[in-house]
Amino acid sequence: MSAPTTGARAAASSLKELAAAPGLLSLLGWSLVGRLHLSATLVALLIVAADITGSYATAGLVSGALVLGQGLTAPLRGRTVDRRPAARLLVWTSVLYGAGVAALAAVPERAGWQLLAGAAFLVGLACPPSTQVSRAKVAQLAHGPLRQRAFTLQATVNELVLVAGPGAASLAIAGAGARGAVAVCGALALVGGFGLAAAVRRAGVDAPAVARGTDEEVTGRSLLRDPAVVRCVAAVTALIAGFAIIDFVLVTWSHQRGSPALGGVLTGVWAAGSAAGGLTATLWCHGAANLRRRLLLVAAGVALLLPALAVPLTGACGSPWAVVLALALGGTVIPPALAALYDHVADSAGPGRRGEVFGWIATATTAASAAANPLAGAALDRWGPLAPVAVALAACCLATVLVTGAGKGPASS
Repeated sequence: MSAPTTGARAAASSLKELAAAPGLLSLLGWSLVGRLHLSATLVALLIVAADITGSYATAGLVSGALVLGQGLTAPLRGRTVDRRPAARLLVWTSVLYGAGVAALAAVPERAGWQLLAGAAFLVGLACPPSTQVSRAKVAQLAHGPLRQRAFTLQATVNELVLVAGPGAASLAIAGAGARGAVAVCGALALVGGFGLAAAVRRAGVDAPAVARGTDEEVTGRSLLRDPAVVRCVAAVTALIAGFAIIDFVLVTWSHQRGSPALGGVLTGVWAAGSAAGGLTATLWCHGAANLRRRLLLVAAGVALLLPALAVPLTGACGSPWAVVLALALGGTVIPPALAALYDHVADSAGPGRRGEVFGWIATATTAASAAANPLAGAALDRWGPLAPVAVALAACCLATVLVTGAGKGPASS
């Protein structure tokens, strides 16, 4: 039997397994629609705030206020997912958040940026828990290697959503203006939340994984008092912070070269490599994942940027082609690593606390991403682009250390 035929059969088998799980593909699809508004809203709101204030720095404070509100209530929303029907929570938060985002488009210019930032913060508090619901319910629907493939597929398409969100916002701005684009983002949040709520009900996982009042339900004690869970949250946070630093380096390095548009191309290449690697892992990787090995591969992928940016090796400003190659190769290992890590997170938290732990991860990664830019900027100003890449590499290595000894299945993939 030829290798291509064997590979095609393995891919078909993986797709059949994913499709056979009741409601799984629908849940994954709507979870991505439900998150598309997140990156799109930031772009549209940033332009509205910049038009009002005349300053991108001040506009950044407005969009940052929205993200701060989203991050602060993420653990509470996740905890509610663990204890109440998820669909009802999605519906009500989507209504509040969608209407709130649309209302931000109507804030008059004379109101000032302070009122706009305060309103954005309040709207952010009601953000629908699409991320917590999708990851907790995937863990509830699937188990073992199937769950890892589902998480891999989710991480893969999420890369495309992160790129598509700003693109969709740009199209909406071109067609309806910045304020119209913000209103469209509010409608998108409403549609995504309602769709995900319907998908959760159809999949039969609307109820919490652990019934209230049972012996398995964990109440009272904070998840952050569990060392294993804290290590998981810290590992994901370190990894995401490293990725945020790489994004920052790509944009600033391109700007230093006098080619700002190159930053968008490079992040697109990174996302494309990630999508290709995630799709490959979803279709062809079987068996238990070796979590530590996958994280080491991510660190190796980040390390490829060091010689690509090194002046003595690539010329006075570094080589864009070397950076493209490093990103294309390094991106391929990101979704499989994230899938194995999220799978480990779900196991560490237990069925009754998964929504809450993914809520804490949302808060921690939001804070880490916000702190990553000034840290990377300080390192870049003092030592050049290699320094922040080294910081990102250290963050990936830290994630590997935090999960050492975990996730070592009998068959690595």
